[in-house]
Amino acid sequence: MARTAIRDVVIWVKHIHGEDVTQRVLGLQGGETLDLVVDGVRGAWRKMDDGRDGRPTTGIRPIGRMQDFWRELYAGRRGDIVTIELPQIDEVAAERSGLTFAPLARTREERKSALEALLGLKDAGYRNSGVVVTRDETHDRELDREGL
Repeated sequence: MARTAIRDVVIWVKHIHGEDVTQRVLGLQGGETLDLVVDGVRGAWRKMDDGRDGRPTTGIRPIGRMQDFWRELYAGRRGDIVTIELPQIDEVAAERSGLTFAPLARTREERKSALEALLGLKDAGYRNSGVVVTRDETHDRELDREGL
């Protein structure tokens, strides 16, 4: 079990006092998620993405229902100490076995190939025939088609 003070809308690793949780969070890559039990409430947390310069950002951000819970804690109990626990392994395995989609991989090569695929779509979209019309001309054409 670890502890942290409610200091921010995210939890920074330097504020976590407990080796098991700290090492688990530091072992994640940017964008990966993990389940934590915070103050008795279980929810999902996402490791913050690496900085633009490539350095890791050592914080976790609540997602989903946990985001609402953490905001309530931050608004009402800022400065208080809460407990953080890793859920039992068998609970996590049982939950993951029912996933519809496989977790997304976050390697640098996969990100690069995804970006290249996205940028490759720039020529696949809408093509203009080169005819330029004003808004009023377009409106007049629509009225003519409707017989008005």
